[in-house]
Amino acid sequence: MESKLLKTIYEDEYSSSSKSPEHSLSSESAEHSFVLPSSVKPIITKTESNKGKIMLIVDGYGFQFKSFNRKKTVKFWRCTNRNCNVILHTNVDDDFIQFSTTAIDHSHLPRPADYEVRDLKKTMRKRAATELVSVREIAEQEMRNALLTGEALATLSGTTTIGHGLKHHRRKIIPPIPKSTSFFIPDMYKRGYNNIERFLLHDTDDPTYEIDEIGTSISRENFNLGI
Repeated sequence: MESKLLKTIYEDEYSSSSKSPEHSLSSESAEHSFVLPSSVKPIITKTESNKGKIMLIVDGYGFQFKSFNRKKTVKFWRCTNRNCNVILHTNVDDDFIQFSTTAIDHSHLPRPADYEVRDLKKTMRKRAATELVSVREIAEQEMRNALLTGEALATLSGTTTIGHGLKHHRRKIIPPIPKSTSFFIPDMYKRGYNNIERFLLHDTDDPTYEIDEIGTSISRENFNLGI
């Protein structure tokens, strides 16, 4: 059944219309004999690159997206080591199909610890972008909570170094400090903490008498009533 599936997927690469079903099936089985049985197919996990792109991890080796086949039914992933020629084939849902026949064995050792550290830093960056806790405290908390292997701990930088990286990431997200009294207030600061109720009630355009009235509709009604 797996051979028939591969026949459909690679119909733009292999043609067997002139063969009988029995001969076609046996031919495809021999042709794709390098395909791993379903019982031993490797487990694929996902992570993100430093640029935020999806990466696949297979047995400690990382793969980055390379291209599709002509019919957009198969995705090709190259090893993150540019000197390694191993190519991973998956379907559009990133499920394992096979490795390329040109190079099955990697030319280097796996580095699973690097991907443990990568996932940890991804969690730290996410917290730094959404929380106001100091970046050093975020780094310390996540390092304590992460169940890292000894190898990953050995490659992990100190909290001070990680904290500097998180500060840089946070600065790219937080609006810069205004250099004058005339500036546009970002939309995220015009609503309350739940991002639903209006928080900025009035904003004048006159720079001489510029007054920003903040609060909620309820507090404004109470103010007008003298409460």
